[in-house]
Order: sequence, then structure tokens, then C-alpha cells
Amino acid sequence: MARLLVGKPILEGTYDWAREEVKVLEELGVTPGLAVLLLNDDPAELETQRRYVELKARDARRIGGYVEVFELHGAEPVKRAKQAIALIERLNRSDEFTGILVQKPLPPGFPEAEVMGRIDPRKDVDALTPDNKKLLLSGYDLYGDLLPCTAAGIVELFMYYGIDVEGAHVAVVGRSDLVGLPLSLMLLRMNATVTVLHSRSRNVREMVRKADIVISAVGRPPELYGEGGWRLAEEDVREGAVVIGVGGKRDPATGTWYFDVDESVARKASAMTPNVGGVGPVTRARLLRNLVISSRNVALSVAACPPT
Repeated sequence: MARLLVGKPILEGTYDWAREEVKVLEELGVTPGLAVLLLNDDPAELETQRRYVELKARDARRIGGYVEVFELHGAEPVKRAKQAIALIERLNRSDEFTGILVQKPLPPGFPEAEVMGRIDPRKDVDALTPDNKKLLLSGYDLYGDLLPCTAAGIVELFMYYGIDVEGAHVAVVGRSDLVGLPLSLMLLRMNATVTVLHSRSRNVREMVRKADIVISAVGRPPELYGEGGWRLAEEDVREGAVVIGVGGKRDPATGTWYFDVDESVARKASAMTPNVGGVGPVTRARLLRNLVISSRNVALSVAACPPT
């Protein structure tokens, strides 16, 4: 059976590191404060997002920080985007909030790039602004720069468990800005051979079966999406592969969670993440790290421009 790659040790270690960093920040007069914008009107999606935000708030409180949630609903997408931009610009100017996060997914028709581009890159804890995206191409410090949380968390997971990606064939299923695209770039910088597979790729399962490492970040279960769904089963991976499951979706009708990776994969994989307790904790750990980094950025700006 596969060795389980659990994320809890990384999260616990990040708690310890972050608490010490927060003590230093508080001496400089800065407390980590995360502003979260919820903009989705879909009731099921909004319920799931609120659960995620509560976990983030719990984590922030555990290290001595805080989270405030701003919900904007009702208006059509373009008008709501203008409201969100006005709020973001206010949060950019505020030293009270050292990190800003727009919870995804956003509603259909929402001008995402326009809104994300207004976040001060120094406070961008999701690392989705153009300036932070450039780091993936120009070079970055894994522990010192703002990087996409799930992608950087998976890299930390590989490092923690000693999984060498250099020279390995890695299949990344999914190409989102949050996971697939940034992770593929990070893996390339680690000298992996990366194949990015998506909804327009041909022979996806055949390509996956050739990979040494498989990272599945789709989140479209067959039970909910029919032929447009995706699940990785035992017969889809090679013997001894390392499998990382990222995608998951909650059925709004039943409350049941579905995941990209079937548990049967454990019979062939040498190592894999559990669907619960694998990638989730390292994503949360990275968000905490990013919040500390963004708080340092605020502390430096306050020191450079003290109040008169």
C-alpha cells in the first residue's frame, strides 16, 4: 500500500514558525490581518467558501493574527466588480490589513483579471497579481516570496517527504491559475519533465499512465458532471507512481464530497496524499506563510514612511 503524504506536520511546523515571526512583527507595531472578499452568489458555493474562510480565520488566530470577511452580493457582476475594486483600494491603503484575498471561484461573467490586478502585490496572499505571477518566470525564494498557496504547498510536501522530482516525468492534470499552471512552472524550475493535461488534451489517461508523478487538480467528479467529469483510478497510474490529489467538489444536494483520486490508487502508488489531510493542510500552511510575508511588507513600508 502507498505511503501516505499527510500535510499536518508541515502545518504544525508553520504554526510554530509563524508565531515567532508574529512576535517580531508586533514589536514593529504590525499584527497580521487578512481581508477576505466573498463575491459569489451561488448558495452552495458560498456555503463551501464560508467553511474554507473559517478554517483560514482559525489558523490566523492561532498564530496571533485575525481575519475579517467582506461579502458583496446582489449586484450584477460588472457593478459588483466596481464595488470590489473600491474596497480593495481602501484595503490597499490600510495598515490594519496586511493581506488581501479574493475567494475563488468567482461568479460567471465576473471580470476577474481586472479585480485581481488592483490588489497591492505586497498584500497579495494568493499571489495572483501580475507582479507576483512574474516571479514564477523570473525566479523566486520559496520561503521568502508570495507564491500560489496550493502549488507552493505541494512543492513543500515533496521536499518534506524527500520526493525527488528532478528528471521525473510529472503529469499535471488541470491548468488553473491557482494550481496547475503555477505548479507546472515551479516543477520545471526543479528540473522535472512536465506534461500539463487539460480538457482539450488527447489520450489523457494514456499520458497519465506513463508518469512517475501524477498531480490531479480538476475537481469535476463524474457523479456531478457525467462525461465531463474526471476521476483517477487504480488502472490509470503506473506501478510505484507518486499521486497527489488536489481536486474536490461538494455535492450541494447531498453534502457529499467527491475527490479526483479514488482510494484504489493506493494499491499501485508508492506514495499518495489522502483526500482529507493531504494537500489541504499544506495549502493552509502556505497561506499563513504568505500572510507573514505580506505583513513584513507592510512593516517595511510603515518603517520607510513613518506617520508625521
